[in-house]
Amino acid sequence: MENLDYIYNFLKELQPYDIQDSDRIRIGTPDADGGYVLLNRRLEDINVLYSYGVAENSDFEDMFCKKYNSIARLYDHTVNEAPIKRDFIHFKKEGLGPDKTENCNTLENHIAQNGDENKKLILKMDVEGAEWDVLLQTPITTLELFEQIAIEIHSLHSVGQNYNGINLLNKPIMKKKTDVLKKLNSLFYLYHVHAVNFSPFFYIDRFKLPQALELTFVNKKYFKSAGRSETIFATEADRPSWAKRKDMDLYFWPFYPGIIQHVSNIFTQLGWRGWWKIIVLAFKLFVTKWKSFLIKLNLRRPQSYS
Repeated sequence: MENLDYIYNFLKELQPYDIQDSDRIRIGTPDADGGYVLLNRRLEDINVLYSYGVAENSDFEDMFCKKYNSIARLYDHTVNEAPIKRDFIHFKKEGLGPDKTENCNTLENHIAQNGDENKKLILKMDVEGAEWDVLLQTPITTLELFEQIAIEIHSLHSVGQNYNGINLLNKPIMKKKTDVLKKLNSLFYLYHVHAVNFSPFFYIDRFKLPQALELTFVNKKYFKSAGRSETIFATEADRPSWAKRKDMDLYFWPFYPGIIQHVSNIFTQLGWRGWWKIIVLAFKLFVTKWKSFLIKLNLRRPQSYS
């Protein structure tokens, strides 16, 4: 197989970090899609939540504003109104784009229109693939206004639902996504990752990628003490995006701190009572290696939910 270092370069930008003395909090739909995991610090100071991609669920915005006494500005050009009516929720039928068009506007224009440049802000973005161009074009001076960014990134390995891995073989596409992540990482620490279980993983050479990820970034200006993550994803704060399928474990690079750290975590939590979890873990890691071996021999399809 041709040199796939560009995939490595993309994935290394998804290395998560732990923030000292931090806790994760899930806000939104309790047991399915519609919730996001944030760092539970400084949220009580947030004035405005910017939310892009409304669709039919505003549990996240509703819960966040009630809990932290803030307001939410919702934008979506595909629906006519917000799913719920609240005094603190302000909806506009307009999408998010890299440039101003008939149906969309830019992140920096929205902030300027609302006079929010000097307020404490947080961003939620789920715009079904438009995030790549938007983030690439958004000025750094706009992005750094946000204390945290919760975003769902899409189409990591495929286009559409055939899951054929075609994006992974397109170097310009992968380079653009790598540039976007580098831009975010220059300002933020990647704190939380969660695989969306609607779509399978794709195995290619020595790599394994989800199709979509929910990511939480925290601003380096406010959260300075960070180290390479020792967190095992998915975490207790996560829920499967689709409740009918189990959550997807990220027991592989760059998300996984390794089996030694994992076993240590199990012992810390359960002591010797966790011996059965260690056996299950060893079996899962063996199955992953076995799948990868069969895929390299073309004896198994490269798509898998585990």
